[in-house]
Amino acid sequence: MKTIITLISLFSVILITSCETNLITFGSTDIDQAKSAEVRLVYDIPVVSTTTLNITRLKYNDQMVSEVSTAIGSIFPNSAAKYHVVPQGTVKVDAYTGTTKDVIQYSNTFTVGTGKYTAFIHSLTAAPYVIKDADLFPYGDAWADTTANIQFVNLLYQSDGVTPYGTLYLKGRRGAGTTASPYVYINIASCGFKEASALVPYKLVKSGTIWSGTETGMVFVVFDAAGNLLKYYPSTSGALTDWTATGFSLGKGRNYIFHMNGKMGTNYVTQAIRLSTITLN
Repeated sequence: MKTIITLISLFSVILITSCETNLITFGSTDIDQAKSAEVRLVYDIPVVSTTTLNITRLKYNDQMVSEVSTAIGSIFPNSAAKYHVVPQGTVKVDAYTGTTKDVIQYSNTFTVGTGKYTAFIHSLTAAPYVIKDADLFPYGDAWADTTANIQFVNLLYQSDGVTPYGTLYLKGRRGAGTTASPYVYINIASCGFKEASALVPYKLVKSGTIWSGTETGMVFVVFDAAGNLLKYYPSTSGALTDWTATGFSLGKGRNYIFHMNGKMGTNYVTQAIRLSTITLN
């Protein structure tokens, strides 16, 4: 037994010595927050789905910050926009396409100060539309409130992908659309083109005695300035019908950006209407 204890003690000493002399470190760079900002880039160009315009390499101020092995689209990189640290002031952004990652797709500049920002590329020729992210989120009662907060951004074009569609009104839709349970529309926010609302509280509906804090299967709609529900072509042969954004899930106390982007189109093939979301916390 004494021999075993002695061996264990010796092994412990070796481990301690090994840990002390072979430290595992990770490379890092200190960030001067007085001179830096955080930016996430969102790819909202008004085109139908196509891999030819997808981004494969991203540079800020001629420095590569992100790259993928295959082409991707929608929000860059991958399906969730991520922050990158950039110097405050004027920032040059370059986006490339193709498997060789050297075909310039987009190049422009924007300006940021201190804090966090979201930059939306809504045109291949115009500067990004930039909004400053909230420094503090709206406060609610953790027990009594059942609300999420939504910031609405309008980047929707007409069929030509050049002319803005105009003022949009984002609303939640409740009800089943029947006589016994008709649709009810709940106002959330309105925005002109290249405008963003404040974070607006939206009441979630509890389900069950024990609630997870998340409402699922949510539906949102958009109205134009004349009070008409947005219409779209559901298929190559289908007539214009009411446009809806379905299948959303929002959590209590969470904050989201809803960015409306794409173009209306004159038929099913040329339209690209998207209501995309970014979770802020």
